[in-house]
Amino acid sequence: MLPIYQPYLPKSCLRYAHEALDSTWISSQGIYIDKAKERLKEAVGSRYVILVNNGTCATHMLALGLKYKYPHLKKILVPNNVYVAAWNSFLYSGGFELKTVDARLDTWNMDQRLIKDYDHETALLVVHNLGNIFNVPALREQHPGLTIVEDACEGLFGSYNERSAGTASLMGSVSFFGNKTITSGEGGAVFTDDEELFEYLNSVRGQGQSSVRYVHDKLGYNYRMTNIQAALLYGQLEIMDEIREMKQNVFELYQKELSTVDEIRFQYQEPGTSHAQWMFAVRFDGFTFEKKRALELFLFENNIETRPMFYPINHHAHLRDVRGDMKVATQLNHQALILPSFPELTRGQVLSVCRKIKEFLSSNS
Repeated sequence: MLPIYQPYLPKSCLRYAHEALDSTWISSQGIYIDKAKERLKEAVGSRYVILVNNGTCATHMLALGLKYKYPHLKKILVPNNVYVAAWNSFLYSGGFELKTVDARLDTWNMDQRLIKDYDHETALLVVHNLGNIFNVPALREQHPGLTIVEDACEGLFGSYNERSAGTASLMGSVSFFGNKTITSGEGGAVFTDDEELFEYLNSVRGQGQSSVRYVHDKLGYNYRMTNIQAALLYGQLEIMDEIREMKQNVFELYQKELSTVDEIRFQYQEPGTSHAQWMFAVRFDGFTFEKKRALELFLFENNIETRPMFYPINHHAHLRDVRGDMKVATQLNHQALILPSFPELTRGQVLSVCRKIKEFLSSNS
């Protein structure tokens, strides 16, 4: 079975993890936590970086930071067609009402034209779906009074206006899960240029400890990254240019091979943005949900693993009462398919996936 994703882990990037194990510093202290943090700061250009144990915790930190910085906020505008962790993160601690914004059919991100009718109690969460970057600087110009945070868990190494995704808003979160462009197995990070937020969140992720050991001056969480995770992350950061080049080659070959297929639409990239090239996906214009499911089954029977596009928010049992227009989100779920996108995907494997897609379309036209 050709997997949807597998991490690129050459021996050269694993040596630091072995060193961390040999050092016996295997928990949340050790030299690689600071090493990885500084390397990541350099890579993305953020003033402050906080390493945490996974991407969902990083996004939860956005919610905690918003409530700390702006306690009057009660509502959060969210895209209606993203991975569930983005919504869950703003529900864990309570205090936020989710208000949905439908997607755009071309970018698959939230439709900025529908961002309106908000008040001083409302913030906005941007999510860069599958690595297609939403132009946050442009959004800030259009809505200068709106507080914006970013879930960039799928957008690491993408950019807008030559800035790294996750760095042009109040705070941004990223993930280093095993299916992300660089990985620490689990793991995540928060970006911010706000010193006050950094100090608060840096304490929150470590049980809320004050400057005096074992004296805690706020409710905190155990969201700390381990030294082993950080060592693996540091090794991945050393080869990030190699990984990104491999991913670019995969994306470019898919686009070349599928660009002449009438039914296929790619994600449109906003002006001034650069796709993070995390997962390659296409939309089959005119497909019904049943026809897309038939394609998924056909590819599976030919040993090709795929993933559907995320379901609209109210398809989840605990979110079924969330209201809003879901028309485009539903269409994307019915028509879009995520294809194998890992760095070591060979030319022959990409061509095989494309041939099978064309074969299905030819026999089901």
